[in-house]
This record gives sequence, structure tokens and C-alpha cells, in this order.
Amino acid sequence: MTLSGCDKATEQAVQTILKPTEKITAASPEQSDFQVHHCNLTYKGQSLIFGVSIDEWIKVLGPYDRVTHLANDVYFWDNLGIGLYSKTHKHISQTLKFEFNEPIAFSEEDIRVTHSEHLRESKREANESRAKTPFSQPLWINGAAIRGLWDINKVNKQLYAYNPKNPHYFGEAYMPTIFGSRFACDKSAAPYFKEGEIGVRVDVNPQNKNEIRAISLGVTVFTDEYLEERENNPTPSLSSGYIKSVVKRTVIN
Repeated sequence: MTLSGCDKATEQAVQTILKPTEKITAASPEQSDFQVHHCNLTYKGQSLIFGVSIDEWIKVLGPYDRVTHLANDVYFWDNLGIGLYSKTHKHISQTLKFEFNEPIAFSEEDIRVTHSEHLRESKREANESRAKTPFSQPLWINGAAIRGLWDINKVNKQLYAYNPKNPHYFGEAYMPTIFGSRFACDKSAAPYFKEGEIGVRVDVNPQNKNEIRAISLGVTVFTDEYLEERENNPTPSLSSGYIKSVVKRTVIN
């Protein structure tokens, strides 16, 4: 969400929050192998494109370690701490998940006391549907370096410092443990050359909201049909809640 649609009072309120006494600068991307520029996700400088064959990702990341088949097909690069989701049997890149502190779905005791062997096997498969090692680098997204600890205020200020004329923000989504934002594609640049956006979802630990469990990314390229549907059925920005909370804290009635 940008400030272009805000009135003066709202814009001034946001400026107040995002210009703290201590100077916060945009994060350098140098320490991050995975980076997002506009909506372009790269690994060591090479684009990872959504909506294409998994084979194109293998050319950049190398062979995946394994694939699980539950609600989706998930291709894991265990040493990187990532899982790439595809619709079952489609072999098309859909959503990339960075697993920072993703817990196992079922404990060994839970599996042991399950009576059905079929259900026990399903639970074991669910436990396997996660990376073997956590994602350990900072993930650089348009000026913000996101690590395993979630500090939404710092991240939002880094986003603002990187692009103060057209800033984006993370805000709480439909659950208190999920945060999200969207970043527009540069339609004049590779790899999409079209209007679109990347959606970023941050899942945190319900018992410790400063701990990130996972970050998921996916790109939507806007077709004419999509734009028409969105115009007829507009949805609020994932970060609109953050803007409202900023105004609430800074505007005195």
C-alpha cells in the first residue's frame, strides 16, 4: 500500500511514526543470497520466476533434495531451508516458503498413540513436509532485511528509508499471527514485463510473536480478466491495518 491515496492528516501521521529520533537506514542486500527487487525474486543475482516449470528453478538452485505429495506437491532444498509449492502433478512454481523456525506437525508421542497405521503414516508424511534445516540468512525485500526475529516497526521503517516517495508496509492480516504486504512489479523490467505484484506472508509463533516461523512469497501477474475482477471486487491492502494503527497512535482528536 502506498501513501498516494492517503489524506494529509494520515500522511503526516505516517511520516511521524516512520521518522524516528534514531536514524534507521535501509538494509544492504549484500548479505542476502535471496533478494526481492520490486516483485523480482533472485538467488545470487539470477531470477526465480513464478508460474514456470520447476525445471527452471533447478537451473538456478540446483537439484531439489526431495518432493512430498500432500495437499500440494512441495519441492525441498533442505540445505537452503526452503520449500517450493506446486499444485499436485502440475510441476509449476507457485509459492516459495522460507522456513525459519517451522515446527513439526505431530510429535512422536502423538504418532505413537494414533490407532490407525494409515493415519500414523499420514502424520509422518506431514512431518516430512518441511525443510530439514532452517533458513538461516536474512531475506532482503525492497530495503528490509528480515531475519528469524520479527520486528515489524523496524522492517517498516527500513522499507520507508529505502523508498520514501512510494513506501510499502507490513500489517496484520486476517489472523494475529500472520502479517503481510504486497509489492508491485516494475512492468518495464525483467522477468515479467507486466503489471503484477508479489505477495509476502509472514507467519509468527503464537507463543512468541517476535519469532518468525515462515515467510511465503508468490507473484500474481495481472491479466485483463484479473484487473476487471479486482476493480469489481476490491480487497483492502494487507498493510492497511498497519496504516490505521499508525493513525490511531499519532492523530489526536
